[in-house]
Amino acid sequence: MAPKRVMKRPAAAKQKMKRPAAAKQKMKRPAAAKQKMKGPAATKQKMKRPAATKQKMKRPAATRHKKVTANKSIPASQKAKRSSVPSEPSHADAHKLVWDSIGGAMKASQLYLGDRLGLYQALRDLCASKDSSTTALQLADRCGLQVRWVREWCAQQASMGVLQLLDGEGDDDASLRYRLPEAFVDVFADKDSPHYDISLIQMVPALVNRARTSLPESFQSGLGIPYNDSDISMAIDRHHAVQIRDVVIPKVIPAASGGDVLKKLTAGVRVAELGCGGGNLMLAMAAKFPNSTFHGYEVSDESLALAASNIAESGLHNVKLHDARIEPLGGSKELFEVVTTFDVIHDAPNPAELIGQVKSALSSSGTWLLADIMSKDSVRSNVRHHPGASLMYAFSTCLCMSCALSTKDGAGLGTLGFTVPVAKKMLGAAGFSQVRVLDETANTRWFEVSH
Repeated sequence: MAPKRVMKRPAAAKQKMKRPAAAKQKMKRPAAAKQKMKGPAATKQKMKRPAATKQKMKRPAATRHKKVTANKSIPASQKAKRSSVPSEPSHADAHKLVWDSIGGAMKASQLYLGDRLGLYQALRDLCASKDSSTTALQLADRCGLQVRWVREWCAQQASMGVLQLLDGEGDDDASLRYRLPEAFVDVFADKDSPHYDISLIQMVPALVNRARTSLPESFQSGLGIPYNDSDISMAIDRHHAVQIRDVVIPKVIPAASGGDVLKKLTAGVRVAELGCGGGNLMLAMAAKFPNSTFHGYEVSDESLALAASNIAESGLHNVKLHDARIEPLGGSKELFEVVTTFDVIHDAPNPAELIGQVKSALSSSGTWLLADIMSKDSVRSNVRHHPGASLMYAFSTCLCMSCALSTKDGAGLGTLGFTVPVAKKMLGAAGFSQVRVLDETANTRWFEVSH
């Protein structure tokens, strides 16, 4: 008789029939369910995940191993690229960008009108006391303008947040009372305030107009246009005046060459300004240092006319203006102990030539104080890390690069093109051995350069 082996299960079969721990846990009611009726404690238990669920969430070792192996096969450079890819913008983002841009341009047009027509200065006077306010009627009368136009402008300024529309009843010109807050007085109407900052608004319409009139052709031909526009020259002149007063005279000059430049200027030396524009810097220095003589060099007809007017108005006699197309810097045997250049090199069609002129004109013991726009070292760095890059590149297309490409052989550095590495390379190639960053304030970087 055969042995009854059928009844005796092998160990493997026993193991097969044995329910896995996970299944047991599944069938077993979690403590949370048992505790359900026991008040607050039950609530705590409900939040606890059963062991079976925990087992489910655990990834099998094979899967984990597979993923790690896959990650190891991806080069680090590709991982970096993946992580740096920006998220895809939405249609809402695109719509917002369009309308923000339209809004910015239109709002700038109204700031331009307020600045040009003297509306902000009039509002400053009409709202001089703390509780004072004015109407479109009074403002129009003060400025000699038509009230209907001033009424619309006031409504726009109040909607924009510049003017405050006071509470009251009635919607006629006599009932609508407005006030220009103190902060806006400082920024828009007080040239002596450290907050004064409306100057560059003066050139915005001229720059936007270039996008309509000349830039389409420039994009096709490659040839830009120079600065010659009165609004552009005056805007830059006004903007620089604030930096000269608040940064250059009190900070940059005293720090230059460890105080040596200040001593020389006080004692009396020959000073040249390359690209003097409207003459603000050399006039401020001429007034501060009467023992020194100052020579301004400029090529723009608009700037030369503005500088001549400013010099005549100042009454200073230690200042001389030169048309650099006829009398270039370095064209005479007389040398200069100090040379200044403020926001010029990146605009120049041939910056290497200007650098060479300074090299020829600067005495062996002299110092060149060279200012240009603060920028990062590359396009990629500017786009990703420069907070004002979109504005600066727009300025460059409409103005700075356009001027720098206004001749067929123009270098075209552009607004953010005179970086620290570019500066050191170009200055070194010209024979300058000492180049250091002296100051970085108000979007301007000052270099101290010497032989």
